[in-house]
Amino acid sequence: MRNPTPVTSPAIGPAAGPYSPAVRVGDLLFVSGQGPFRPDGSQAGPTFHDQAEAVFDNIAALAAEAGTSLAHAVRIGCYLSTLAHFAEWNEACQRRLSAPHPARTTVPVALPGFDIEVDAVLWIPPASEDAASEDAAR
Repeated sequence: MRNPTPVTSPAIGPAAGPYSPAVRVGDLLFVSGQGPFRPDGSQAGPTFHDQAEAVFDNIAALAAEAGTSLAHAVRIGCYLSTLAHFAEWNEACQRRLSAPHPARTTVPVALPGFDIEVDAVLWIPPASEDAASEDAAR
């Protein structure tokens, strides 16, 4: 598969503009910035923990639609409303991402009423290799 293919999931909220929630190209999945929103479009929260979990849930849902998982994240870009959330962001990464940890960037930005947005690049392993790694994890 060489042509860009849009990926979406009923488990995430609607796109807020003319973009794909994720795009698959070959064995890579490029996930657009995911905010802390539920499938009905309402915001998760009110705590940073709640928002971070919702963002990871959205990325995980898109990954699953493309045949991969957070375990195959190779790059994460995080945008925080304030660097005061940095320690909590690290805790969220510890909970949801496994070694080898993805390359990561974290920057403070003005976000409209929420505290976190995350984009990602994930590797999509061949089906046989992914099944073997899941069997080994059991």
